[in-house]
Amino acid sequence: MKKIFLLTVFCFVSAVQAQNRIENDSPLLKSIKVEQLQDAKFDFIKNASIAWDFSELELNTTDISIEVVTILDCFNGEQASQFKDQFTILSKENFSLKGSTQLIHIELMAKCLKWRLVVKGTETSVSDWFYFSFVK
Repeated sequence: MKKIFLLTVFCFVSAVQAQNRIENDSPLLKSIKVEQLQDAKFDFIKNASIAWDFSELELNTTDISIEVVTILDCFNGEQASQFKDQFTILSKENFSLKGSTQLIHIELMAKCLKWRLVVKGTETSVSDWFYFSFVK
């Protein structure tokens, strides 16, 4: 009886925590461009520019955010587990259909980062993590 109860609780918690995945060929992800910018002071550093343009998509009841996590163990790429900071560069509070931001290596004090898209409508969907290294 205990096993059935625990299995039921586990299934319920898993269903509540489940998130849909945003496919890599999604129009939402294609609307985001990440580019490398040469750092003004150091030849071996490249900064990141993240730009988005959702103007051609219908987003009436959808909240979109771009989450960024700075990473301490860069050698693990997207599977990194030692994080410095997590923040959003686009969220419900500062949403705009078009925009961009620059992520500067020296301001973040990190050698790499990962980012993903989060879409909240009737359900929450997330993209895979994408990796960016500031060091050439």
